[in-house]
Amino acid sequence: MSISPSNVMGNGNLTFFLEPIARYSLNGFAFDPVLGAQIGISNIMQLTGQFVPVAKKGLGPVEAHLQITTPDNDNLRFFGAALLADLFLSSTQDTLALTAQKDKPEYNPYLFASVVADVDWLALWKFLPLKTYLTVGMMDNIEQLPFYDQISVKFALEWKKYQHSVFFGCGMGLYREKRNRINPGDNWYKQRYFWIEPGGRYRLLGKYSIVGSTKLTLSRKVKEKNPIKPELFFFGLKLEIPVLLRETNTEVIRTLIFMERKKGKKLDSFEKKVATGKSLISEMNASLIDIQDSLGTMTYQEEKDAMKKRREETQAKMAEIERLLIQLDREEKKDIPTKTETK
Repeated sequence: MSISPSNVMGNGNLTFFLEPIARYSLNGFAFDPVLGAQIGISNIMQLTGQFVPVAKKGLGPVEAHLQITTPDNDNLRFFGAALLADLFLSSTQDTLALTAQKDKPEYNPYLFASVVADVDWLALWKFLPLKTYLTVGMMDNIEQLPFYDQISVKFALEWKKYQHSVFFGCGMGLYREKRNRINPGDNWYKQRYFWIEPGGRYRLLGKYSIVGSTKLTLSRKVKEKNPIKPELFFFGLKLEIPVLLRETNTEVIRTLIFMERKKGKKLDSFEKKVATGKSLISEMNASLIDIQDSLGTMTYQEEKDAMKKRREETQAKMAEIERLLIQLDREEKKDIPTKTETK
């Protein structure tokens, strides 16, 4: 949830989202209901806006992100990159300012840039639905923007299946105290902390998405004077509701790859059962020939025992062939694809 992919939405697509966020830091516990929307405004550009409608003093933090990606966005590309212009119109500190009015925080905007790059291994190997992400930006925590210059480095792995996915992210935030009238600030980023973030995406009805993650701070290095107070624990749950949705070529290609693999597995199973049935019939024929060749050299009791044993083996193989025929008949009714269709 902390990293946006380099891909942008299709032109004209519109999605609303609701993201309740619970976090715990050294400042205490906080809960923010985030509302937002995302719209594709060209084949390589999208705009995202979000805000907290309810805070301690009316309207909460507001932010907007304009993302421009590299060409070939509407394709299953192996490597992708994007540049983001991140505009933070107000922070939590602005909403708590003594001069702030209800429903109108003091706007002290911050404009930064960030870069994201990702690699989709499915484009190279059809059996590996893994996507890796890396992003570097100048904002790690919006609440600390009035006091610290920041650098954020994030990395993530996502096992991205046909509908659902699981991911694991990690990152580091670096902080440099800003200079003001009473504080000389820091010359370098002397404070930092490291975190991990496991989570996943679950799709409902093939259209809506629920994304959840838990973020834990593993280690931190802070100063004795004016130390940063990073989030020690974070839990977020995001509901995405597409309003205008046209499937992009990227999504179509990804779907076709998974459907082809699924049909291929069914076809392999079908052919394996046919081959097994043929093998059983060949074994039965070979057993009958062996009996005929050996009958003349056996005693009456040996012939009787051999015939009984062969009859039991034949009955077992016939039962196995019958079971295979029933399975093949069921799969045929499911319209098993031919080799030509799979190709």
